[in-house]
Amino acid sequence: MKILVVEDDHLQADWMHKNLRIAFPQAELFQVSTEYEFQTRFEELARENLEAVVMDVMLRWADPPPDFSTPPPEVQEQGFYRAGLRCERKLAEDERTQAIPVILYTVLEQADLKNDLQNLPDNVLYLPKKSDLEPVISEVRRIMRQRTET
Repeated sequence: MKILVVEDDHLQADWMHKNLRIAFPQAELFQVSTEYEFQTRFEELARENLEAVVMDVMLRWADPPPDFSTPPPEVQEQGFYRAGLRCERKLAEDERTQAIPVILYTVLEQADLKNDLQNLPDNVLYLPKKSDLEPVISEVRRIMRQRTET
């Protein structure tokens, strides 16, 4: 089982990894912490045959190094509030990754994402961030059961 976690808050990412590792000890976990990293590692990630993606919606463009480049116009216009949705769109547009189930795990309320959520593929699920990761773990278990049944 291969799970990608896209989360820019390092404490949140560590907590998620710890809990996912406990729930799925055999899983191979991948971590991406910025939208820029997701975009630049996309080819590598597409080859990994990921089985699930847990995606934060609000992501930094990058962790700025000294030679930081300016984000593309779309990122400048839309900002970090929709970064995870842009990453999800990239997954959905590529035939190698479009069937991967994506869990949008965010502090944004469903009402804040109303227009965005209406246009998502059926394999994308919204879950609000809570202090308990059990809803995400349950959803990943459901995804794994579906994969073994087909």
